[in-house]
Amino acid sequence: MSSKSGERPLVRTVTARLTLWYCAVFAVPVLAVFTLVYSILARDLNQRVNQDLADDLAEFAELYRTQGLTALQAEFDREAASDGVEVISLVLFGPDLEVRAASDLSSWQGPDTLRPDAVRVPRNSPLIRTIRIPGKTAPARVAVLRLEDGTFLLAAKALDSDRELLASYRRVCAIGLVVMLVSGGLTGWFLAKRAMAGVARVTRTAWQIGASDLGRRVPVGNEGEEIRELAEAFNQMLERIRSLVAELREVSNNIAHDLRSPLTRIRGLAEAALTHSESLDEYRRMAGAVVEECDHLVNLINTMLEIAETDAGATRLARTPVDIRALIEDAHDLFLASAEEAGVQFTCSVPEDASPAVTGDRGRLERALANLIDNAIKYTPRGGTVEVRAERSGEWIHVSVADTGAGIPPDELPRVFDRFHRGDRSRTTAGNGLGLSLARAVVRAHGGEITVVSRVNQGSTFTLRLPALCSPSE
Repeated sequence: MSSKSGERPLVRTVTARLTLWYCAVFAVPVLAVFTLVYSILARDLNQRVNQDLADDLAEFAELYRTQGLTALQAEFDREAASDGVEVISLVLFGPDLEVRAASDLSSWQGPDTLRPDAVRVPRNSPLIRTIRIPGKTAPARVAVLRLEDGTFLLAAKALDSDRELLASYRRVCAIGLVVMLVSGGLTGWFLAKRAMAGVARVTRTAWQIGASDLGRRVPVGNEGEEIRELAEAFNQMLERIRSLVAELREVSNNIAHDLRSPLTRIRGLAEAALTHSESLDEYRRMAGAVVEECDHLVNLINTMLEIAETDAGATRLARTPVDIRALIEDAHDLFLASAEEAGVQFTCSVPEDASPAVTGDRGRLERALANLIDNAIKYTPRGGTVEVRAERSGEWIHVSVADTGAGIPPDELPRVFDRFHRGDRSRTTAGNGLGLSLARAVVRAHGGEITVVSRVNQGSTFTLRLPALCSPSE
């Protein structure tokens, strides 16, 4: 199976989206700062122009009051020559709005453009406004002051330099924003690409894994704790899948082997009856043998289904208090005759001071314990012993089944609970290898665990560890 990642649109990749988000998150505050600084700069420039015009009007008004029109005209000429006639214009209008004194107004299209609206000009405070002058690219700021004798003193200043300053600031901000976005985008792309490298490794490994290549694993990098945990979780999942596939193959092989034998016997009985038998009694014996083999098959299939349902959590367990002493005593009564027939001493031991109890399904717990006892008696030679013990340890109850049988070799212990697993020493003994698997499934469904300790030629001890039922005093 080949990867399709090379055909994905770039904008649909997580790396590209993280980069775009990074650029957006980065651009918004930068643009907000630039805008704020621009608005503050424009406001300060307007306030400075307003203050300069107001100060000039106050100075000219005082000069006109103390020294007269001639001195005011001379001052107009000096100011215009100093700042430039294109930049500043100064006019004194009479009450009839006729010009009495003025600087050079050739660059301002004459006095008509500057003539104020007498009605709108307040007394004792200047009226400041912005106007457009024909032929000029930038507007002008105009301040008009009504004097005590009814005349109007006007000062106008072109805003070309301020507009150029603001335009330069905008250009610098635009260039800076572009540079920041490009550098920030490249940085975000690098960081996102590096952060997603672990995900890319997981993706590549997933694409490369085939049905027969479950041994491949994702290399664990150093992109971060989250990526490392993702790689480890994926590797654990692969290990679990590999284990399940291997178990499925083994179970399939074992099922095929265990089903083939009784089916072959049934077919042989039927063929023998058809070819050799002529009496009704022989047909009846054949029918009985077929029924027995069918019962064996049904029991095998039902046990496999029960194990599968219990492992999957699909089995609905009864949740009632189960007295462990009563459970063990019933099992002792059930298997005592079998033990005596096999020449095995069978005993049970439960503390007298307390009767341990658990919450669970009594029937399934009985079956799990019965499987352990049956195996212990079956694999213990004559003269041996089998003992069932129960004790409470903190919040847990331990029920152990110990025997003095042949024991289990160390290399077989890890697989002793696998379905259909039968050790070399149990090949000649009747069974299908599902008893211990069912016992483990039942115990795990009750929130417990089952363990085994065994020594060859010394015996085995299987221990059920179950959550104890708390008493009211606890």
